[in-house]
Amino acid sequence: MGKKQHSKDRMYITKTEWATEWGGAKSRDLRTPFKRLPFYCCALTFTPFDIPVCTKDGCVFDTMHIIPYIRKYGKNPVTGALLKLPDLFPLYFHKNSEGEFHCPVLNKVFTEFTHIVAVKTSGNVFCYEAIKELNIKTKNWKELLTDEPFTKEDLIVIQNPNEIDAKKVLDEFDHVKRGLKVDDEEMKKMELDPTYNINATGDIKQMLAELGTEKAKQAALLGGGGSKAQQERAAALTSLLAVRSRIANDSKSKGKDENRQVFSVVDAASASVHGRSAAAAKAASADKTAARIASHMAGERAPVNAKMVKSRYTTGAASRSFTSTSYDPVTTNDFEYVKVEKNPKKKGYVQLHTSHGDLNIELHCDIAPRACENFITLCEQGYYNGVIFHRSIRNFMIQGGDPTGTGKGGESIWGKPFKDEVNSKLLHSGRGVVSMANSGPHTNGSQFFILYKSANHLNYKHTVFGMVVGGLTALSTMEKVPVDDDDRPLEEIKINNVTIFINPYTEPDEEGEEEKTEEQKKAEDEENEKVGSWYSNPVTGAADAGGGIGKYLKTRNAQAETVAADIPIPAAGTTKKRKAGPTGEFKDFSAW
Repeated sequence: MGKKQHSKDRMYITKTEWATEWGGAKSRDLRTPFKRLPFYCCALTFTPFDIPVCTKDGCVFDTMHIIPYIRKYGKNPVTGALLKLPDLFPLYFHKNSEGEFHCPVLNKVFTEFTHIVAVKTSGNVFCYEAIKELNIKTKNWKELLTDEPFTKEDLIVIQNPNEIDAKKVLDEFDHVKRGLKVDDEEMKKMELDPTYNINATGDIKQMLAELGTEKAKQAALLGGGGSKAQQERAAALTSLLAVRSRIANDSKSKGKDENRQVFSVVDAASASVHGRSAAAAKAASADKTAARIASHMAGERAPVNAKMVKSRYTTGAASRSFTSTSYDPVTTNDFEYVKVEKNPKKKGYVQLHTSHGDLNIELHCDIAPRACENFITLCEQGYYNGVIFHRSIRNFMIQGGDPTGTGKGGESIWGKPFKDEVNSKLLHSGRGVVSMANSGPHTNGSQFFILYKSANHLNYKHTVFGMVVGGLTALSTMEKVPVDDDDRPLEEIKINNVTIFINPYTEPDEEGEEEKTEEQKKAEDEENEKVGSWYSNPVTGAADAGGGIGKYLKTRNAQAETVAADIPIPAAGTTKKRKAGPTGEFKDFSAW
């Protein structure tokens, strides 16, 4: 500060400012040398890997390129330290449905800003958040996918965006500084010859020699195996083709004029659900639950709680008849009615009768309608009767809903997975939260889990659709049941049956009737209020006033006569003389 504080301010750019800050040639020393290697690339070829392996310090390579390099130079291409083939560990990256690398536990897609670690004992790759929340904090030193025991020293850091590591800077790699590389001839030999650098003897050598030949193609076509098995499969294939051709010829000879009873897709689907014939399903159509399940499985999902709503668009009949002579003339424009799905406004309530007590569950049908409809319909169908809880982790959750009891089965009422319904109002916060189990985004089926404790790392990854509002004692009893190394309860925890107290999906008609009665009441009230003139509600006689120019004057006269009739007429002797002069009244025009 002071009077000379702006003494060095200039109205122009100096040579140094131009060269260093604003433009012009810049020295190489001013540029940042840091350039991180992407986690999905080989540190030797800088291209995406196919079969990844890594060292204990987290350097990732492709198997096809690192093996010849180690055989030739015997050292790490990144650090230059001694390296042998047994020092390499295989890595298993997992991909989602879109082909992106992601964490198999949290389904979090890996980016350049993700902290990625691998477990040396299994080779599986996770994001550090999953390891931190489920292993380090809980001191549960078991691999999250395979349940193999491991230690903290077995964690290999593949990428840490918060640390600038020299082994990830491309310019600092040993093979870049020294210009070391494997001869291209060896790489071509490895690509062309499958037996290159493989000690193949006996049957393996013969098998590799037959790869790509006509004999190998024929064996693959017949399913492989020995010559006897191939001959049996060939004979079965020939007989199958003969039967198909005979059936096709018979259908052509009979013609197309056969009178057969036709059943809809819904009838056939309902029959498949209940194990009956299509005719029986058509005859017994009173079962609304079966019809709803059948329509879902047929792919023609008509929402149970749908209603016809007037659209803001017209049917187009008037314009269509005006421009085309093939349609009958229409002079009125009617609004088009469309079918709109209206989510239930009520909560659903069910009770799970388990072998360790009853659980009362409140279902958020107004926030997660599809998940709740799937769960409550499966309960109606008796799908969960006799199903066990196959997985229980203390201080985390208990999982069930799989009829096979393996954790790999289960199906939704639509016969295929349905989409997630994540909502900021429904989080994995608190004991007793009921949520859908999945194997990735939008893969919900019939399996669900109940939390023993808050699990905020699952938010927006699983659909929360319910809450245990009664029977927390039974939940505590389930949590205390001992489990084996695979987290499977040693004592069977089974759902005996389910009682449904409130099902909002079977009550749309009642709500519609209530709405209709309310609308009728409103219409009647509006008609009752429309009595009298247009600006007030004085008397009923005003409605009889005729139209025209003087209708409001006639109404005023009628009001004045009514008022005059109510006022008592004074005696003749007491009549006061009217004062001369103007008055404050306004006369009407009845004398005109």
